[in-house]
Amino acid sequence: MAHAWAVESVIDLQSRGWLLVEDGNHGEYRPRAEEFVRVGTAFIRAADMDGGRILFARAERIDGEAVSRIRKGIGRPGDVLLSHKGTVGKVSFAPLDCEPFVCSPQTTFWRVTDERHLDRRYLYYFLQSRLFKNQLNARKGETDMADYVSLTTQRTLRVLRPDISEQRAIADVLGALDDKIELNRRMNETMEATARAIFQSWFVNFDPARAKAEGRQPAGMSADIAALFPSKMNNGVPIGWRPGTLGEVAQNKRTQVKPGEAPAETPYIGLEHMPRKCIALAEWGRANEVASNKFAFSTADILFGKLRPYFHKVGLAAVNGVCSTDVLVVTPKAPAWFGYVLGHFSSDELIAYTDAASTGTKMPRTSWNDLARYQVVMPTEDVARTFSEVISPMTDKIRNNIHESRTLATLRDTLLPKLLSGEVRAHAIGKRLSSAV
Repeated sequence: MAHAWAVESVIDLQSRGWLLVEDGNHGEYRPRAEEFVRVGTAFIRAADMDGGRILFARAERIDGEAVSRIRKGIGRPGDVLLSHKGTVGKVSFAPLDCEPFVCSPQTTFWRVTDERHLDRRYLYYFLQSRLFKNQLNARKGETDMADYVSLTTQRTLRVLRPDISEQRAIADVLGALDDKIELNRRMNETMEATARAIFQSWFVNFDPARAKAEGRQPAGMSADIAALFPSKMNNGVPIGWRPGTLGEVAQNKRTQVKPGEAPAETPYIGLEHMPRKCIALAEWGRANEVASNKFAFSTADILFGKLRPYFHKVGLAAVNGVCSTDVLVVTPKAPAWFGYVLGHFSSDELIAYTDAASTGTKMPRTSWNDLARYQVVMPTEDVARTFSEVISPMTDKIRNNIHESRTLATLRDTLLPKLLSGEVRAHAIGKRLSSAV
């Protein structure tokens, strides 16, 4: 049971050669401003860690000159990363197939160096436990500056170490839940990419109309759907389609909610909950966490981050709730235009347009008036309706996956302290859980 499990300090585990804890370079070895490049080695900061993942696509890059000078904090697949400065306590796992990276001075890697005694996935989950978080919280305010847990202090922290078979069993149970969450995330990425590709083909490249104009059957399309597209083009635009603006088919809902009006548990979405270039809004807070005016939104409304729009924060609501006033609530004027509106609002072209039209230097923002004026080619309503019907099963599945993943995450977070206390034994529930997920 848990009371017989070892509790050992990091420095003891390091002295035995089982663990290595190291942060990124400080001072003269740290990358210089001119060494940050578009293509290079990922430089991982706390901001590049979220939901247990390292967001390599978001990370800044450093060149070979900087990498050659760095003496520590060089990451490896299987490392567990911990943010320890400013934002303290984020934990992420470096996949076994991850690209090369280095840690910033804000991040530390915890590297298992002998898996006969310490399991790396178990360590990842232990660092997310209340047992570990309590240690961090007790030490992060020891300076009069921003929250900070130094490398020296980290090496005094203590790790609960069950026998290796129990570690692996705990990791297997919690890992099965995280694997399903990750599968849902990847499914959502695939469905979003598919919907974007169809939108681009139909409404930007006009592929079906071009094919018919050239006497070809549109690829990957049934005869009934193909029949909706014209067979002639005029100046590169399908005959019967016309110039228009997004404001003709979309509207900005402005149902204001004052502080205290929404029940405390009402889902709240701010810009901090919206990922970049991803319509799946999988995270939200609670209305009582923010004491300011808000806007109400409903499931399937489109939320558009108007502050610094170049961050490309556009998502599809998975719940009814309230959002920051820095977020525009957009909905089609008629259900037939849902997919068309979503496709344009989440497109790179519209983001580039809003970025150019934004006002303000330090904190540029766009407005509904700018968005409503965005010029588009208007298809017939039948084509717009058909596109909505094609992608609706995908957007429905994206929302369902979000809710399933949140349920699985709650189960994982509930099981973690029970497994670490010995109240629940991993070996006893592992097989049942594996079959369930």
